[in-house]
Amino acid sequence: MKKILLIVTSIILGLIIIVPRFSHLSSIPLGLHIDEVSFAADAKAIAETGRDTWNKPWPLVFKAFGEWKAPGLVYSMAFWTKVLGRMDNGVARLPSAIAGITILAALGATLWQLKGKTLLASVIFTVFVVAFSPWHFDMSRIFYEAFSSLAFIAISIWFITKATLSQNKKLTYWIGAAIFAGLAGYWYASIRYVVIIGLVVALAVQDWSFKDKLKKGMLLLAILLTVGLGWVSDLVSDKGLNRLFYYQTKSAQGATLEIDEKRQFCYLSFNRDATKSKFCYLVWNKPIYKVINAAKMYYTYLGSDFLFLKATSEFGFDSEYGAYLMPLLPIYLIGLFELLKGTFIYLGSLFVTKEKSNNLDRLYTIYVSFALISLIPAAIANNVNMRMGLVALYIVAITIGIGASKMIAWLLDHFKKFAWTVYLGYGLIISYFIVQSMLHYFLVFTHSNDLMWTSDSRAVFGYVKSVSKDYDLIVDSDLHGPLAPYFYGDISTSDVQNGIHSTPDQFGFTYLTKAGKYELRHVNVIDLACEKLGQNDKRKMLVITSPVSSLVSIAKFSGRSWSGALQLREVYDVDDIIALQVRTNSSFMTTCGAKQK
Repeated sequence: MKKILLIVTSIILGLIIIVPRFSHLSSIPLGLHIDEVSFAADAKAIAETGRDTWNKPWPLVFKAFGEWKAPGLVYSMAFWTKVLGRMDNGVARLPSAIAGITILAALGATLWQLKGKTLLASVIFTVFVVAFSPWHFDMSRIFYEAFSSLAFIAISIWFITKATLSQNKKLTYWIGAAIFAGLAGYWYASIRYVVIIGLVVALAVQDWSFKDKLKKGMLLLAILLTVGLGWVSDLVSDKGLNRLFYYQTKSAQGATLEIDEKRQFCYLSFNRDATKSKFCYLVWNKPIYKVINAAKMYYTYLGSDFLFLKATSEFGFDSEYGAYLMPLLPIYLIGLFELLKGTFIYLGSLFVTKEKSNNLDRLYTIYVSFALISLIPAAIANNVNMRMGLVALYIVAITIGIGASKMIAWLLDHFKKFAWTVYLGYGLIISYFIVQSMLHYFLVFTHSNDLMWTSDSRAVFGYVKSVSKDYDLIVDSDLHGPLAPYFYGDISTSDVQNGIHSTPDQFGFTYLTKAGKYELRHVNVIDLACEKLGQNDKRKMLVITSPVSSLVSIAKFSGRSWSGALQLREVYDVDDIIALQVRTNSSFMTTCGAKQK
């Protein structure tokens, strides 16, 4: 009877977790993000021709906008495009939704290894609350490649957990860990350094002789790098480091301005005495700034505010909640204590001969190391966002599982009569927060910022596609340029692959500006009409732009917010704009230098 009850409960909980992740996946979030367009466009091109939007065959790194994206997510999208026979928002987000389920399965398997069957309740509880934690749920419904990468890392950590606890002389589990660590590198560039260093640390803490560590370590690193042969060369290349360089440069520019401002005030405070103000250079300088800000990054990512109270906003994630829901904070603190205690015991055993550590202490040391190592790129870039801290957030999930197990065991030992009352009360509290956060996601967050979501893009490009045959040129001055109409099927893969790109900026970023009949130009529509008239351009032109109050009466189509209350983009026939200007602006013809016939 208990077995049947467990199976039924597992199925019900599984459905509760899975259904909301796939429900309205193609329409919530609304619209398209520019990066989602980029990934999906490359995936569509690969699925159709085996070449990306730059017309490069089967690339191992995608140039995209010049930031050189890892290939895993693009090929995942291309796979589902082939299987389902289409490309749309739902297909673009499907790899992340599947990755989310994979992460939860790996988390449950890892916690099962840690605590065994006696505390199955803690495993089920942890998987459930992590499934509805804001970072995990929100990331499973958008396109970030780092989230898909985490699925492979989570499996690798399960293998490491199994290998460390069993201390099996065979390398089967370690080989599995190396293989999945290598696969993770195909999804996110900065994760490559994390998995290499993390695997080295995991091997270093094992209770093996130095000779065994060296021999097995060389073999496993060889396996990891062999699996990652497609990205190894990018570890030190401009392509592989481009994104990190971008964030670091932005951070350095901000730091220079901040340091210079402080030095200037210090100089003025010493009555412009250059000798006395030299002291300021010792207090405010780039090395100190970098160290302090790196420490701040670690504190932010692992502190209670970011984790449980208020995180940072970015596309797909709101700052209404922390990465996890607030009621989990006490459990996290219990688990963190256990994690740090095991780490200190292991570290103490290295220096104090009487101190003895066990396999669990070694494993906890590995978890802590993974969390700290994974935040190095964020610390270097001085950037706080969810996608750069996902491995650390996964370790926090394991920590919550450890804390839940300890709390349940303590209650059973000391307050057995009242344990179920505590469970019920706490369950009601966490259930309230889960329901509130889900409603916030589906009803508030994804409907509260139409400009960020470009929520009218589907309607706008749908209309433009329906009239496209009547026009020779379509100018996009406000949305995503030619990639979006390619995503919606108005121009061909060949048009995009033979398109024209903008000149690279200082970071090497470049954008598709012309493809087929579409052109991306950030131009005032009145100026565009003037230009057409002045050049006596006979082509039929359509333009997508932000609302122009003086032209609203002649708009061919208006893209509106989800509620219909706010006008977002408008579509105009440029000839209609010219006709209106000629009627209402007596100097328009003269100003534009056109000859009226």
